[in-house]
Amino acid sequence: MLLDIDGTLLDSNDAHAQSWVEIFRRYGYDIPFGRVRPLIGKGSDKLLPELTGLDFEAGKGKQMTEERKQLFLRDYLPKLHPTNGARDLVERLIAADLLASYRG
Repeated sequence: MLLDIDGTLLDSNDAHAQSWVEIFRRYGYDIPFGRVRPLIGKGSDKLLPELTGLDFEAGKGKQMTEERKQLFLRDYLPKLHPTNGARDLVERLIAADLLASYRG
């Protein structure tokens, strides 16, 4: 993979962390943003057990993971913006025909 959109071309890491903090609170876990933010990028399969001890594929862990995903998509994603310079980079790659296989 040449480009990772989420967190690289789209400035989303803080939003992912904040959505986790919100879900944790809903489920009675007081886990601050500062503990969650450094773990963004690990994936739910590692983040959730590390912070709560829950399995992300079963029971409450699975429910929290699904709710967090829906919360992120509904409330956070629409407010996100490209990382500075991302559009220019992609346009240059297209102009240089380096993203030909990604065209629709």
